[in-house]
Amino acid sequence: MPSPVRTAGAGSSGPPCRPGELRAGVLPGHPDADPDDEDAEVFFDYEGGFVDEGTAVVGTVESDEEFGDGRHWIWIVGLDGMRPARRLTYPFPVSGLPRATGDGTWFTTSATENAVHVWGL
Repeated sequence: MPSPVRTAGAGSSGPPCRPGELRAGVLPGHPDADPDDEDAEVFFDYEGGFVDEGTAVVGTVESDEEFGDGRHWIWIVGLDGMRPARRLTYPFPVSGLPRATGDGTWFTTSATENAVHVWGL
């Protein structure tokens, strides 16, 4: 059974992205990054995917790692475009990228890559 995950506000109520487009620039910077640092740009990792037909899970782990823990995000996919819904928070630290399974769940691996954790909303 998948572990439940809490969501925290994304901190952005900006306009949705165009249909088919995910834009990391609408996400807030890492909380431990200097807000005046122009090099602290948020960008998506190379992996992510659809948890179900209307929800994508993506990570900003690589752009976050110099400031602290990487973050995972839930995006709502609709006919009017895509918009960030929430930042995911887990009951314990996770590492790596979220990998969607398409059945309403996604998984992460442990830092030592000897355990797989399955998550669901």
